[in-house]
Amino acid sequence: MRPRTALPHWRRIAGAVAVLALSALASGCGSAEPAGPGPTTTTAPVASAAPPGPPAAAVTTPPPPPPPVATPEPAPATTEAPPPAYYANCAAAKAAGAAPLHRGDPGYRAALDRDGDGTACEK
Repeated sequence: MRPRTALPHWRRIAGAVAVLALSALASGCGSAEPAGPGPTTTTAPVASAAPPGPPAAAVTTPPPPPPPVATPEPAPATTEAPPPAYYANCAAAKAAGAAPLHRGDPGYRAALDRDGDGTACEK
C-alpha cells in the first residue's frame, strides 16, 4: 500500500467550505422562515470632503458642415493657335488689316521691320 500524501491546499479549503455550508443548513440558517429579529444596521450620511464645484457646462456638438457645393467643371480652354501668317511685304500686311505688326505677332518677321525696333510695317 502506498503512503498517504498530504492534500493540496485548495482541496483542504474546499473541504472546509463544504463543512461550513452543511453546518449552516443544518442549523436552520438557510430556512425560509425568519429566525427572529436580526441585528439592524443604519448608515449615517457621509459629508463630502470637497465643496461642490460650478455646474458642469452643457456639452454641445457643433452643427455638421454643409454639404459640398458641386461646382461645374470649367469648359476646356481652346488652345487653337492663330493661323500662321506670312506677308510678302508691308503692302500685303496692310491689305490684310494686320499692320502694324509687333514682335511675337503672327506674320512678324525681321525683314519687315526696317528700323529694328520690334514694330514692322509702321508707316
